Amino acid sequence: MKTLSYTCIALAAIALTFSSCSKKSSNNPTPNGTVTSSMKLKLNGTDLNFNDCEEIEADVNNQKQTTITGYIITDGKPGDVNFGLNITHDPATLKAGQTYLAQSSYGQDDVSSFFYWKTSSDYYTSQPTVPAGNITITGVTATTISGTFSGKLFAPNDFQGMVLYYTITNGTFTAKINK
Repeated sequence: MKTLSYTCIALAAIALTFSSCSKKSSNNPTPNGTVTSSMKLKLNGTDLNFNDCEEIEADVNNQKQTTITGYIITDGKPGDVNFGLNITHDPATLKAGQTYLAQSSYGQDDVSSFFYWKTSSDYYTSQPTVPAGNITITGVTATTISGTFSGKLFAPNDFQGMVLYYTITNGTFTAKINK
């Protein structure tokens, strides 16, 4: 019963988080003070646009990380499709001009990785055995972080990077910083 209660609380917190999202499209604060955000990229040459982009700070095994995720928000709710960037670097020290190459092994500092969810159960990721791509920070303010990115994506269990599914080009983002 206790596990069920914790599960219900966690689901309620997630629902509340997603229900508070709103459509966003640029990096300029609006007159009422809300911050707007977006992510755009080409996936195998096809445009993919997200009207919301959020930055979240994480600490994984005592390693500071910055996760930037683009969402498609419709009627105030995120869809299944999203695109994630991860930078293994302390978010407090990110600044314009820094570039993070794709990771070549797990647990490295100052590297990047990429994730693309086509649906909630169908996703693709960068693989350390085939380090291809980078993220460059182009701006950091008190409320947003922006940058560019490119890379390559494989099936999550294709640890050798044998089958390339997606090539990412012309990626840009302006993410709202969540503190």
